[in-house]
Amino acid sequence: MKYFYLTKLRIKIFIKHFWRLSQVFILSFYCLGLYGQTNVSGYNDFSRQRLLVRVIAHYMFTVSQGQIDMDSAVLIPCKIYGLSPFLIYNESYSDGASTLATTLIDHGKIDDAKLLLTRLNGELKMRLLIELGSYFVFKPGSKKADLNAASYYIKEAIALSAGGPAKWKIASLIIHANVLNQYGRVAESLKVCSEIKRLSQKNGNPETMALALVTEGKLLAYGAPGRLIDYEKALAIYQKLHDKEKEIETLSDINIEYFVLKKYNLAEQVMFRIRNLQKELDFRQQQYVDDALAYIANRKGDIAGAILFSDKSLEELVTKQDSVFASYFYSRRSFLSEHLMKYQEALKWIDKALTNISSSNRLYWYKSFLAKADLLIVTKNPGEALALINRISRRYPPITAFERMNFSYLLGETYQSLRRYDLADKNYKAFLAIADTFPGAFVHDEMPSAFFQVAEFYRRIGQTKKARELLNRGRAYTPTIEIERKGTYYYNLFKIDSTEKKYLEAVGDLSLCQKYMDSAFSYEQVKHVQELLVKYEDDKKNKDIKLLNSENQLQRIRVAEATMKEHITDAGIVLLLLIIGLLYNSYRIKQRNNLLLEANQKELDQKNMFLERANTDKDRLLKDKSKLLKEKNWLLEEVHHRVKNNLQLVTGLLYTQSFYIKDQAALVAVKDSLRRMQAISMIHQKLYQDENSSKIPLQEYINDLILYLSDSFEAEKEIIFLKDIEPVDLGATQAIPLGLIITECVVNVIKHAFPDGRNGTVSITLFKEGAELLVLKICDDGIGLPTDFDPAQSNSLGLELILGLSRQLNGSFIIENENGLNITISFLIAND
Repeated sequence: MKYFYLTKLRIKIFIKHFWRLSQVFILSFYCLGLYGQTNVSGYNDFSRQRLLVRVIAHYMFTVSQGQIDMDSAVLIPCKIYGLSPFLIYNESYSDGASTLATTLIDHGKIDDAKLLLTRLNGELKMRLLIELGSYFVFKPGSKKADLNAASYYIKEAIALSAGGPAKWKIASLIIHANVLNQYGRVAESLKVCSEIKRLSQKNGNPETMALALVTEGKLLAYGAPGRLIDYEKALAIYQKLHDKEKEIETLSDINIEYFVLKKYNLAEQVMFRIRNLQKELDFRQQQYVDDALAYIANRKGDIAGAILFSDKSLEELVTKQDSVFASYFYSRRSFLSEHLMKYQEALKWIDKALTNISSSNRLYWYKSFLAKADLLIVTKNPGEALALINRISRRYPPITAFERMNFSYLLGETYQSLRRYDLADKNYKAFLAIADTFPGAFVHDEMPSAFFQVAEFYRRIGQTKKARELLNRGRAYTPTIEIERKGTYYYNLFKIDSTEKKYLEAVGDLSLCQKYMDSAFSYEQVKHVQELLVKYEDDKKNKDIKLLNSENQLQRIRVAEATMKEHITDAGIVLLLLIIGLLYNSYRIKQRNNLLLEANQKELDQKNMFLERANTDKDRLLKDKSKLLKEKNWLLEEVHHRVKNNLQLVTGLLYTQSFYIKDQAALVAVKDSLRRMQAISMIHQKLYQDENSSKIPLQEYINDLILYLSDSFEAEKEIIFLKDIEPVDLGATQAIPLGLIITECVVNVIKHAFPDGRNGTVSITLFKEGAELLVLKICDDGIGLPTDFDPAQSNSLGLELILGLSRQLNGSFIIENENGLNITISFLIAND
């Protein structure tokens, strides 16, 4: 009983895992097909797909200012353009093509991927271990459970990679280094990077050496000297390999470093190099580098250059997917218009950035909302700004430190404009508290302006010491290239010195303020900006003219279509008249024919009388025929009944005789004869029972025959019969030999195919090929025939019977010995 329970439990577990694995494969192939259809990047090569993800991820990470990590930034373009995140993580061992495992993981089927892992071996298992490790370590956030899972899979991969190709060990170590780094074990992670570099050098693989350097650089903190050194070494390798995609990716990493270090001149040089390389590769998404160039040009005080690159970035928003990030580019254009004091134009651009807002895309538009509130304050609409802030905060309250910091600052600025200084002071203090802990690597434009504004507030309420302190803090965030901000700094310093009656210093401050403001807004600069704006307006007018021409062309097409319709109508009227004329002519012809028909009608009436008499005779003959058919059918039924009874009598005698036979061979022969007689008897029984006494329903007959044959043997072993019988009716002359063939084959299988009590499976298939050919296949998974078996030399009665019956059917007989015995009988269905 215990053994039976354990066996049953094992079967249940097997069925459960088999069904689960089947679901994995079905889902995976479905996902693979689906995944292949979702790539909307416009690039068929994986190198540019990977570059697209990198470029957008770097841009999103930079402009989000610490609101998302790089892992989250990678997922954004992957989702929008239908690409796999593994493009970024598997470049050391894959060309980028999706696999069964990556598709499962991309679709969140992690449990199914784990189940698949238990079924894999060798390099396939190695790859899935690395990919599961990559999934957990690069998952957004840094949950300990994810890190533990990543560590488990990567340790398994490292152990499995021993003695195999170096690429697997290098790929495993790269993920291992990232796991250690996220655990906070930076020194250990750098040691792993050193091991990767040693392996790369030993194997003479410059690609993995460059990848190891980039990995090592990313493990270091932003602004760390070694980070930039590693990137520059990797860049030199990629330049030597003429790998332009990787050059761009590495230059983007270097560019972020220059931004963090506030080295904007160097960042600008790098971005021009990136732009040129993108053109050489026919990489279309250049709006991100152009937007960054617009940002730097503005910080340098080159407002004309900023507008030029901003316009370029807007022109490069071509596809629907590119437009997802449009809010950033509209906000940039709005800021530049505000800088030129074109406030209505600035509001127009910022409203475009806020066209479609929701919780799912708040990362793209939230900064635009902050910019609009600030713009309303600048344009002396603090009440409207406060209403906007309250409306947005109710639906989308600030979440990240960046949002809360800017939100507090805007409220302070708004209340200051409304002269509610107590609330302004409260919100400015909240801003300063967050700003004290905000990472310096993510400080961009907002800090200098904000500190200058807060300093101005405290100067106005008489706290000049605090104002001077905040002003100096704002100056610390101001790079040397920001000429206008220097002018703003000295203007505020002039106000503070004047308030404190330090008139000599105030005069010097005002002089410096005038100097920097003149540099930022020189005559040539303003003239160039005006020329650019005129050019922009001209381009817009030209586009409007083209649109108007298109509308005129459309109007001409519509007029031509209307004229064509008139011509078609006229032609239709003419055609209608022709049809009427033809119908009238047909009517006249019909009238003449009617006269002829009347003459013929009399002749037809006479013939009808003759036909009626003939039909009367025909009905009498049909009645006689029906009577004869009924008699024939009765006689056939009686014959089948008597044959069935006689066969049953014979089988009964044979069955009784079998009890008195002592000789085993004779007993086997009698039982075989008994089964053959029963096969024939069952056919006559079917013919007798069925009203249509000329056809045998093979599906029902074969099922009953197999049931009888399996029951006629003692249950020494378990044999499963799998039947796939196509519904076919067959005449008795062919059904009898077919039934005997099935009897001989099945009896032979039961007797000989599964010796020593083994279990087995027998497949019986009957189907039609075409309209007339019937095919019978009987296959088992038993021991098959001996290797030296020759059907021609065999003295087996059963085989002789099958051959003879096949010839009687005028059919073909094929016997094959492959994973058991396979017998195929094919014959044409006779038209009885």
